[in-house]
Amino acid sequence: MATKLDDDLNRDEPRHPKQVLFLTVDIPPSKNHAFFYKRGAKIMKKPTKVYMAKTKKEVCEEMKEQKWKKERDHVWYFADLYLYFPDKRRRDSHNSIEILMDTLQGTLFRDDYYVLPRIQEVNLDRENPRMEVVFYPINYKEEKKYGKDKRSKKRKWN
Repeated sequence: MATKLDDDLNRDEPRHPKQVLFLTVDIPPSKNHAFFYKRGAKIMKKPTKVYMAKTKKEVCEEMKEQKWKKERDHVWYFADLYLYFPDKRRRDSHNSIEILMDTLQGTLFRDDYYVLPRIQEVNLDRENPRMEVVFYPINYKEEKKYGKDKRSKKRKWN
């Protein structure tokens, strides 16, 4: 059984361990409504394609504005998610994560395999439904030394 971090999964130490990216995006389509099947092939619906293109553009702008620096390929990230739904209808909040991560793959990070999404809150906001996301690289050596990271609690929109 592996006990050292080096014997574990691929984990690069972040070059920019203190950086944090704050995003506010529209609530992604549920993975249950994002695709249809034709002759066994999984095909993305047009509204999902439009969402992904729009969100990718917005994220690129935010990355420039917040001076986000790309990390090495095997850096792991926390993605703390705060969802604000438009009504009280029951939704599976986890179904929205997949489309968002697929949208950000190749833009914010190399592969969504290296993202650990954590839903922090689910709220009601009838006037402004959205998803707020706090991305930051995980520095496993620091986490182990000092304990859990508190950056997510310092959201800029509070």
